[in-house]
Amino acid sequence: MSNIPDAIAQLPLKTFEEGDHVIEEGGPPGQLLFLESGAVEVSKAGLRLAKVREKGAVFGEMSVLLNMPHTATVSAVSAATFRVAENPEDFMASNPEVAMYIARTLAGRLDGLNKYLVDVKAQFSDFDDHVSMVDGVLGSLMNRQRRDIERRPQPGP
Repeated sequence: MSNIPDAIAQLPLKTFEEGDHVIEEGGPPGQLLFLESGAVEVSKAGLRLAKVREKGAVFGEMSVLLNMPHTATVSAVSAATFRVAENPEDFMASNPEVAMYIARTLAGRLDGLNKYLVDVKAQFSDFDDHVSMVDGVLGSLMNRQRRDIERRPQPGP
């Protein structure tokens, strides 16, 4: 990731050893972590999704932004050091460039998933059996808007 905001470099460091769980799937929201060095594996329901070693990669953002339990487990596959925001909402509010950085990261992930879903939809569009339901399900997922996000009160004058 390029253009990592300077504010991230001011955050305290936390190191995890190989095999440590950095984030536990189903755990409560809390910290926002930015990879400084090392490598981690992201898994969901025991299935490996990705190996990440890119400086500036962000973890915990979905849980923080949606105020919901963590959606995946992040485990160190080597010693890994992170910059940690203990109060992520305050940190993003006082550092809008970090919020934009996270938004761009999430938009990039969403773009990749959309491209993949379009490909899968195309592969199943000609089926006439129950497999054709995949097309409808993927279509609704691609256009789903979350409606139950709690609105935070705006600060008064």
